[in-house]
Amino acid sequence: MTRSSSSGPVRAGTSTAGFLLVEALTAMAIGALLLVALGSLVSLVLRASDRTASTSQEIEETSRIFSALSDRIETITPQRWAGARAGFVFEGTETTLLFARVPKTSEAGTGSRLVILAGDGPNLREEERPLPPDAAGLADVMGRETGARAPLLEQGYSVRFAYFSRLPDGQEALTDRWSGRSKMPVAIRVTLTDARGRGLGSLRVPLRVDAEPGCAAPGQGVCSLVPDAPSTPGDPATESGPIDPDDSRGWERYVRP
Repeated sequence: MTRSSSSGPVRAGTSTAGFLLVEALTAMAIGALLLVALGSLVSLVLRASDRTASTSQEIEETSRIFSALSDRIETITPQRWAGARAGFVFEGTETTLLFARVPKTSEAGTGSRLVILAGDGPNLREEERPLPPDAAGLADVMGRETGARAPLLEQGYSVRFAYFSRLPDGQEALTDRWSGRSKMPVAIRVTLTDARGRGLGSLRVPLRVDAEPGCAAPGQGVCSLVPDAPSTPGDPATESGPIDPDDSRGWERYVRP
């Protein structure tokens, strides 16, 4: 009787201790799962934050590049090479854009400038040279050494150009090459891709000036808006050209709104 009665409390204590151990292990397992879940949540939030920051930086960089290229394209002016029936100083391919511009009064130097934007893989270089009024072709400009290498305009991004022409019915056609034409495009499309070839968007930049400098400054250049006609020296109509001499608007007459 004594031996059997003394064994009861021992079994009860062992069962209670085992139950407490299971509870502790269960609590530790739940805590570990909660820690893992919390760590995954923190990692997810950090990755989302990094993606947001990267996307914002990419959008800002893309906007900066488009703005820089748009500023340059909007300075294009229709100027012709020297010589009878010469074409416009404008050549365009998918990776290269050559055009003439007239410096602003706030810029140093005078005279027209020849600008070349050339893409080389993920890089875009810009070269600018003086454009002599007697230059009959690109060789007359490039043959004059400047002693400076074309500076790097953009790095890590690939730029592609395309050109809009105006059809007789008023519609526009898009081409990836513009060479040896007697007309200027009405707009230029700029497409941007990153180093991995992923498209970052495109921008249509209209050419704001419609006519050559000679249309705004009669007697100083060719104006295609004026038909060729015989004239005599001292003829007021010939000297004033298509613009009223008292009209101070000049280029504004030929700038698109």
